Amino acid sequence: MYVNYQASLLEDRLTVLAGYREEKRWERFQPQVNNFPWYTYFPDMHLDPVAYPENVWGHSVNYQKTIPFDQKGDSWMAGASFAINKNLSVYASTSKIFKFNGGNVGGMFTGDEMLIAQGIIDEYAARGLAGQFIYRGQAITTGAQIKALFEAQGYYNQVPNEEGKNYEVGVKYTSDDNKIVGTFSIFSANRINRREDDGVAQSNVNEPMNYNTNPIWIAGAARSGLVSASAANTGRVFRVRSYGNKVEIEGAEVEVIWTPIRNFQALINASWMPTAETVEDARPVYAKPGSDYYNNVLNARQQVDAYILWNARVENVPEYRFNVFGKYTFTDGPARGLSLGAGMRYSSETVVSRSVDWNPLAGGYQAGDYLVFDVTAGYPWEFMGYKFRTSLGIYNVTDEKYSEGSFALSPARNWLLSTTLSF
Repeated sequence: MYVNYQASLLEDRLTVLAGYREEKRWERFQPQVNNFPWYTYFPDMHLDPVAYPENVWGHSVNYQKTIPFDQKGDSWMAGASFAINKNLSVYASTSKIFKFNGGNVGGMFTGDEMLIAQGIIDEYAARGLAGQFIYRGQAITTGAQIKALFEAQGYYNQVPNEEGKNYEVGVKYTSDDNKIVGTFSIFSANRINRREDDGVAQSNVNEPMNYNTNPIWIAGAARSGLVSASAANTGRVFRVRSYGNKVEIEGAEVEVIWTPIRNFQALINASWMPTAETVEDARPVYAKPGSDYYNNVLNARQQVDAYILWNARVENVPEYRFNVFGKYTFTDGPARGLSLGAGMRYSSETVVSRSVDWNPLAGGYQAGDYLVFDVTAGYPWEFMGYKFRTSLGIYNVTDEKYSEGSFALSPARNWLLSTTLSF
């Protein structure tokens, strides 16, 4: 559902915008009916691979199982612009956004964890060792016991939506001859509840079900059909997710469109984002450096993790960006219609990860810090009354080795040739 509103006031000098959007989504299971009506599938059949083996029923466990959820989110925006005169106008906007976060905190397909846990319980009992299965300090003899402990860890909780607020104010200038159109704005944005893998919580030290090398646990996990009897450990049962980190980004942006003559236009864009930092974190393990909890409760490794999170820039947010692109189109002579373009893209360094493995505060790998050039050409032509346009783009002309925001390299020099037909 969405609602939009727009109004012009004060002899069209004032424009007001507002909008609201709501989304809902549900998921229960992924039905598979390739052999219906001879075989009737139901949502939980993948939880009993002994009674319903894949090679007999012709189904796929990995396809059928899913994480049931009910999700809802809403967003809104409001803004206004005011023309001071024919050349100058000011504007302001604010908005709230959201992004669905999929999955549960435990990061598992609900039911798999109980198959493995019950298998371990049964394995201990089969060996005459009932009551010696110890999980988080408790002797486990029933599935209900261990499920209560999983629930206490919050593993079945849905990861909440990521949310954020945006604020922007700016000014727009248009010259009398429309040869220069430019905007300048300052902005602030925040995001909270980004879903993150919690490598600390899912390690074997903190979650015994993960990567456990006890041979009885491995044999018990194999009873589930989800772990091989010859495995070296129980594998990762829980891919623990965490959330609660709030980041804020502040900066300024300028953009100019310059059209000095009819057949040439240049676009210039630059941004400066001096602030890209953590401002809040609800997770105790990432307590703010200098706080009592940080000083007195966190161990040395946890203090390092928290220090990096609070002091390194937010991932994929370079402090500086600068882009230029210009295009010239021939309007007469034998090259009439031919367009030639060239552009440049620059970015300062950007953090790949605020983790101890990629520690940007101690010389860890960072992306960005590149200057890349692109060129383009296009030419219109006709054949049998049909209008075509052939375009060629060569990107990263100097074959620069760079990464825009991850550990993987961005494309080397590459080109794209295309032809479009217009009716």
